Amino acid sequence: MQLAREALDIHISCLYQGDKALLPTYRLEEINIQDGAVLTGVARKLQLLSDFEAFVDGGAWRLSLASENAGVFLAVLPDGQVVSWGGRACSELFCENLRDIAQLKSSLDACAALKRDGTVSCWGLKSSCSKAEVSDRLQGVRSLFATSRSFAALRTDGAVVVWGGALGLENFGGDDSKVRDELTGVRDICSSASAFAALREDGTVVTWGNSCEGGDSSRVKGELTNVVALRATRRAFAALRSDGSVVTWGAITEGGGSFAVQDQLHKVSDIQATEAAFAALKSDGSVVSWGEAGLGGDCTAVQERLKDVASLHANDCAFAALLREGSLVTWGDQTGGGGSARVQGQLRNIVDVRAFRRSFVALRADRAAICWGHCEFTMNGVVDIQGNALGFAALKPDNSVAFFGPSAYSRGFFEAVEDQLQEVAALHVTAGAFAALRSDGSVVTWGTWKGGGDSSEVQERLRG
Repeated sequence: MQLAREALDIHISCLYQGDKALLPTYRLEEINIQDGAVLTGVARKLQLLSDFEAFVDGGAWRLSLASENAGVFLAVLPDGQVVSWGGRACSELFCENLRDIAQLKSSLDACAALKRDGTVSCWGLKSSCSKAEVSDRLQGVRSLFATSRSFAALRTDGAVVVWGGALGLENFGGDDSKVRDELTGVRDICSSASAFAALREDGTVVTWGNSCEGGDSSRVKGELTNVVALRATRRAFAALRSDGSVVTWGAITEGGGSFAVQDQLHKVSDIQATEAAFAALKSDGSVVSWGEAGLGGDCTAVQERLKDVASLHANDCAFAALLREGSLVTWGDQTGGGGSARVQGQLRNIVDVRAFRRSFVALRADRAAICWGHCEFTMNGVVDIQGNALGFAALKPDNSVAFFGPSAYSRGFFEAVEDQLQEVAALHVTAGAFAALRSDGSVVTWGTWKGGGDSSEVQERLRG
């Protein structure tokens, strides 16, 4: 790959010989390339990552923990160098060793970056990011996971490495000593705010962390077999088994106790979670929910309409069910997306639903975007949409950006850069700022300084 980069004078992310990927570490004699062979290369482009996108990727419960006053954007340049800005940015000196990032994960007070060589770098509060005791084991990592204050790394050999936990307390998931011997052959990990659950290749589950919030699954250990998927609220877990049944544990009132609906939890095909409730989609298109009633655990008021459901969506306090005929049914916190009566007449021909902290946005086939919950608006001609505490930014078909902000304060940030928002290829977001990646590789930001809205000090480095 180095020879190809030097010959073509471009940065290459991967080379292919037919459909076979050629690893950067391969030598020519190892891959038997002859003179005249045809290889396909994928050119590297600037890549944007954010702590917020990484933070909420693990579940809707995380939305309530993200702060608009702290955020970080990371730009991975075509040559692999990293530029960071925002209130949680790492130092320029640290960034010099932070190359070729493949994944970013965030806890409340630290960030962890997985590099393409399978190693991990961390920055933030020492008690949450210090990995000195496990650094020799952080090799060959394929993915990262986080509770509110701890991290877990899943290696390519199926082993798990954990670190962090404020003040060294094990109840945030940073201490796996009691189950370490069981953490082999792991294929996926799910996290609540203070516990981890590891799904093994044989369909069993191993848990650790706060025992009252999902870290202790001994009550249901005998039932945790043939598990195919895990979901978490802030303090509980649900396991979907291959036969369509569901097993729950953790905080009883926040989804860990499904006793009242257990006889209905069969032939389940998917599970979604708010901060404190679960909803299960069954193969016949019906829905069962349990947990905190006000956060989506009680769907009895709309039960008759929950038929022929195609997909479930959750923000941190409400659910939205997309029916096969293109309409939507919502329940949960009425002011946080669970009440859609005011826009129900517009919720037709829906093709996608986006969940934000206390709002939903429905995207229609005609490219109209309808938002309800904490914010309420309608935009036409929307290709993509991102949102945070400041408002919502929509990518338009002509590659310009439209913005809805509930206050003059938030709209002011956007108006300051609006004339630069042309030829935009993608939008990214922290809890307090937006970043637009333009087709020429330049980056335009707006929002709070701490959220990452001011990139003026790094613009020269972003341009290479």
